[in-house]
Amino acid sequence: MASRETDAVKEYLTDLVVPHKRCNVNIIPDHITMLHGTKNKQQISRKRRAHKQNTLTRKQYAELGLNTLPRKQLKYEQILPLHKLWRGYIKEHLGLREGEQVPQLHEKRYDEFSRQLVKMDLHGAKLRVLQSKCETLIGLNGICVMDTKNVLKLLGADDQLRTVPKSECVFGMQLGNMEFTIFGQHLNMRPAERSVKKIKSCVEPFM
Repeated sequence: MASRETDAVKEYLTDLVVPHKRCNVNIIPDHITMLHGTKNKQQISRKRRAHKQNTLTRKQYAELGLNTLPRKQLKYEQILPLHKLWRGYIKEHLGLREGEQVPQLHEKRYDEFSRQLVKMDLHGAKLRVLQSKCETLIGLNGICVMDTKNVLKLLGADDQLRTVPKSECVFGMQLGNMEFTIFGQHLNMRPAERSVKKIKSCVEPFM
């Protein structure tokens, strides 16, 4: 069946060429399958092999140390430009204008605002631990320099890098005259996954 379809397409394409040049027509069968919108097994396996060769596995990623940060080389002053960049990003992400207030619970746009707040990228955000099951974590603050599935890594003003578990904590974040409370359990996924996930209302912003 597929062969008859391929021959029919070849004949159709050949007829489109002026007669004296039809002898030079060379139609590749793989290209015809692309026109049909389907790929044969050989094309699919070739694509999979190329994809596997160009990407690292999670194990290789960890072995190369790409999911770790140097604990002593990072300086708080060097990270401040990242925080400044993040402030511009979050204003655009939340659609905030100069002097605008956080929407109240009874306002229509409250739910959408809270969802966007949870979906934001935290790299560069200044965060503070408001509550935690582990008392030693309460009060820790710093700029987020790494956001993984289960933890946030905060660089404090004392140049100390601290790892804070998301699910165990409630975080505070300030932006201008606005302050937000974010429950860590709702951040418990990778940033790329969180940005596209459908999230229920789970943020309590307050002044």
